Amino acid sequence: MRCSVCKTNVHLKCLKKGSVPGGLCGDVFYTFTCQECSTTGSEIFERDKMPWLQAILLVLHHMQTRTPGLARKGFFHWKIHIATFINKYWDILFNKDFKRKKKWMGTISGTLSHYNPHIFLSGTLLFNDQGWWTLTYPKLPPNVTMKLNSDFLIVKQKYKDNKIQLTDQEIFNEILTEKQIPSEFLKRVSINEVCQGNDSDPDANDNNAEYIKIKVESDVTFKNEKGVKKAPLLPSLEKLSAESSKRLKKKNVNTKIKDDLTPMLMNSNSSCIILEHKDVFESKRNKQTRFMDPFCHYNTSLSNLSSKTGIPLRIKLTGNIREDLILSPYTGLSLKPYIRRDCDTVPQWLQLMSEILIKTNKKNEHWCLPPRNPIDYTYIQPSHIPAINSLCNQFFWPGIDLTECLQYPDFSCVVLYKKLIVGFALLVPNVKFNECYLSFIFTRPGWRDVGIAKFMIYHLVQTSLGKDITLHVSINNPALFLYQKFGFKVESVALDFYDKYLRRDTNESKHAFFCRLER
Repeated sequence: MRCSVCKTNVHLKCLKKGSVPGGLCGDVFYTFTCQECSTTGSEIFERDKMPWLQAILLVLHHMQTRTPGLARKGFFHWKIHIATFINKYWDILFNKDFKRKKKWMGTISGTLSHYNPHIFLSGTLLFNDQGWWTLTYPKLPPNVTMKLNSDFLIVKQKYKDNKIQLTDQEIFNEILTEKQIPSEFLKRVSINEVCQGNDSDPDANDNNAEYIKIKVESDVTFKNEKGVKKAPLLPSLEKLSAESSKRLKKKNVNTKIKDDLTPMLMNSNSSCIILEHKDVFESKRNKQTRFMDPFCHYNTSLSNLSSKTGIPLRIKLTGNIREDLILSPYTGLSLKPYIRRDCDTVPQWLQLMSEILIKTNKKNEHWCLPPRNPIDYTYIQPSHIPAINSLCNQFFWPGIDLTECLQYPDFSCVVLYKKLIVGFALLVPNVKFNECYLSFIFTRPGWRDVGIAKFMIYHLVQTSLGKDITLHVSINNPALFLYQKFGFKVESVALDFYDKYLRRDTNESKHAFFCRLER
């Protein structure tokens, strides 16, 4: 930011509040007056006139930087994401004098199409669906892009007066070379680049837009309507007969080798056959399991574990040992198999089970108490969903389905003892701008008052640093005291908040406190 009076530059992080009003990433479109030059003794921000191109640039740049997990291969939908964001933060983006027209959403779609492809890039060819957009140069700040666009309009008018025909992209590239912008800011998104993208690299982060490279596969060629037929959906009879003849030949060769070769030759060839099968097995094993969304990949340890030799069948079937990293579809980060493994905490249930074992084996002199298993804190996985839904329907209210939480596993914590789920806590990220919502937290009876819920809240608070966390809690629920230890403060009272959910015979109050942990 540059002060309008003394003309000194101030870094955004050096501002008194740490950011501009609204906190949008890359937002410098203010008339700024520093603290020393202002008459009030505080920093003054006055919003500049915001054209639609500038607003859409700012929103896309902010979402690609702060919430890349909402994107679809780096592309955002103009209505679901961009228009919804603008509608929610209209007062932050525009001045009070800016009137909202009835067809303002159509202006967004028209602006995106008008500045395609030199500023915005459409994902129609990639998804075969209209409405998905991204920034052509995601590393360029919005203010730099606006200056380049003003130069672009001047140069385009000159070429038009001189009757020189050039495309918008060629003119824009010429301006980029003249301005001598560093190459690190000119890494653009290209649909035609053949690259595996983020799916092949689990450590890739969606925050870095240069990794967004998309491969468009065209196995079936669609030609013009001039008498050329489309590729058939089903294989022809000739193709099927050719494949069957190949299989028969292969089968005959294999049987001939079995019958004719000597044991010595058989031993030498068997190693080749084993290696061949091993390669096929390795390729199948490396494939990631898909759930729900085709763009979301979940990596389970069962496939890797079952392939190992020398492991008991019980562990192979249950998958009790988890060694693989978990790939988050929301942030693209690789999550560790365990958040924490606790061997010191002794809940009442474990203590009771130990006493029962000691009592029943009292007469056995050689018997000793076996070592206990650790209490594991992990991220939510598809295998946890049925048990978590059952606990929610039993202890909260019927009809709860938490399958959606698999889309953001890094904002979750599931506590296991062996294969028994003893607790879980789930956070919904970015429900509002700079705000997360703690939707569910639960610990089984017999496992409470030993710090399990305290650690789950601590973990979720650490995953959303710099963002407010909100929650609803029943008025007579003693968990309110635990939330207050972490700094949650009651902001308002929601009357009859649980009226639609709780049964009539319950002792819990249907009124709720709305609490907030401010950052």
